[in-house]
Amino acid sequence: MKRVLAAAVAAILISTVVYAQSDEEKIRARAQEFADAWNKHDPTAMALLWSVDGDLINPSGRRASGIAEIQRLFADEQSKAMKNATYTITGIKVRFLSPTMAIIDEDAEVAGIANPDGTTVTLKPHVIALMTKSGGQWWIAAVRAYSYLPPPAPPAPK
Repeated sequence: MKRVLAAAVAAILISTVVYAQSDEEKIRARAQEFADAWNKHDPTAMALLWSVDGDLINPSGRRASGIAEIQRLFADEQSKAMKNATYTITGIKVRFLSPTMAIIDEDAEVAGIANPDGTTVTLKPHVIALMTKSGGQWWIAAVRAYSYLPPPAPPAPK
């Protein structure tokens, strides 16, 4: 009987460890959910990761507020320049402001962006996201994505 009880306790402890994700792991998983939805070119799944009153400013400066506008922005992008693009998270840092609020600093690579002339380019944006926890789930509250210009070329020799 003691063996059975010990085995049951061990099984409960192991399952708790396996299923208990830290908030940081949940946030990282949420960021990966966005990348996965992007790579499936599913603007609805992308937008549903936002809080109801969330907002977004993309690297081009386009703004969207609320899930419906965010979804429309993604639908427009995914039907045009980003139609065949892939999104890869190349680095991520999570900072907690409180138990229910965190900031993500994320580096990403968006490859295969279509130019009007048919060529493709790769963009390496830096993404700052504010995430809030509600109902046990982390939601994107605000995103600001930046694309930095390369440094200017050195002057030509005289």
